[in-house]
Amino acid sequence: PGKTLALLGLGKLGSEVGKIAVLAFGMKVIAWSTNLTQERADQQAQAQGLPAGSFEAVPSKAEFFQRADILSIHYVLSERSRGIVGRDDLGTMKRTAMVVNTSRGPLIDQKALLEVLNAGRVRGAALDVFETEPLPADSPWRTTAWGTGGRSEVLLTPHMGYGDEEVLHVWYQQMAENL
Repeated sequence: PGKTLALLGLGKLGSEVGKIAVLAFGMKVIAWSTNLTQERADQQAQAQGLPAGSFEAVPSKAEFFQRADILSIHYVLSERSRGIVGRDDLGTMKRTAMVVNTSRGPLIDQKALLEVLNAGRVRGAALDVFETEPLPADSPWRTTAWGTGGRSEVLLTPHMGYGDEEVLHVWYQQMAENL
């Protein structure tokens, strides 16, 4: 309770994550995207069965990153959005903040994120997507001793963070039936 979840992108997935944050964890939810208004944020909250005002549209990108305790990215990758989370954005985040990206790797400037994490300037990151997938064996994401020597904690999953044993079993059954 009392932590702020910052949703970069408040579409279907972002608003579903916001609902969980509000109902399960009692978090404050803020959101930002290039064209997000409070009216649209209220519509997304209401679509999730939450009252208007449950999601706060933050008009300033800088304020959005400064207020984030947990940044969760739910944005569409395009040429305009590539690198939408840049060095300056990451640099304004709290040292206790966490970065979560399950959307698309190139939305974050990977070089800047590596620098921030290597310097321990945020608490950590949970990443399910990368610029290059699958990650090469010699990728610094794999070879760095995260959580040691002043570095941030980092959790990496192979763009399968959503898949547990039950889901994979159902998919296997569906594929077998299709064949």
